[in-house]
Amino acid sequence: MTVRLSIRSYSLVMRAHHHVYHQLVIPLHGSITLTLPDFSGKVGPGQCVVIGAERMHEFKADEKCRFLVADLDHLPESMRLLAQPVFATSPELVAYCHFLELQLTQSTRPDLIASMSALFYQLLQSQIVPVCRDGRIREAVRFLNEDISRTPSLGELAALSCLSLSQFKLLFKQHMGMTAGQYLLTQRMIKAKALLAHSDLPVSLIAERVGFTDVSAFSRRFSSYWEETPRQIRRR
Repeated sequence: MTVRLSIRSYSLVMRAHHHVYHQLVIPLHGSITLTLPDFSGKVGPGQCVVIGAERMHEFKADEKCRFLVADLDHLPESMRLLAQPVFATSPELVAYCHFLELQLTQSTRPDLIASMSALFYQLLQSQIVPVCRDGRIREAVRFLNEDISRTPSLGELAALSCLSLSQFKLLFKQHMGMTAGQYLLTQRMIKAKALLAHSDLPVSLIAERVGFTDVSAFSRRFSSYWEETPRQIRRR
């Protein structure tokens, strides 16, 4: 498995090419305009575009923008099955990409870069990649993933997606297989379980980070979702 990571900038002159490897472009600062056979538009922070091997693509971006680019000889399975080549990145992956930006501009140690690249690929494999053809719903998913502690109303999400409330509810469930509320709950429960298992944060703080102001309400919802209590997860 080969992963080559780099921090890149582009120009406002539209260029076109293809390459023999797969490539992921993750905007760190600013957006990039891309044209692929099945996508045309801008990709910005909180998103990732997957460019398959041998796929011709056009691209341009302001010179001041910065991107993490990953060249891969193999894609995680979920990314090979995407209906469209753009997906919302998790807050954890976003944070790690900004860490990589700092490290890649300061370190040239091959062993350190290899370790960072391996962890990057593991995080990619753990991404929940929604298969969604509708850019309006993708924008709502990106917004929800950006900060799972907030609870936007359906009206806010519909406005963000430039849809009426009824259209938003219908399209979200159609594309994501669940309601927006169910999607947000799923992300919260996955995050909470990871924090309980791998950190020493107090349960009250974990509850806050996943959008609960009442610890008892969090514990009840967590137990109902996972059929295990927060205490049982922590004791493992």
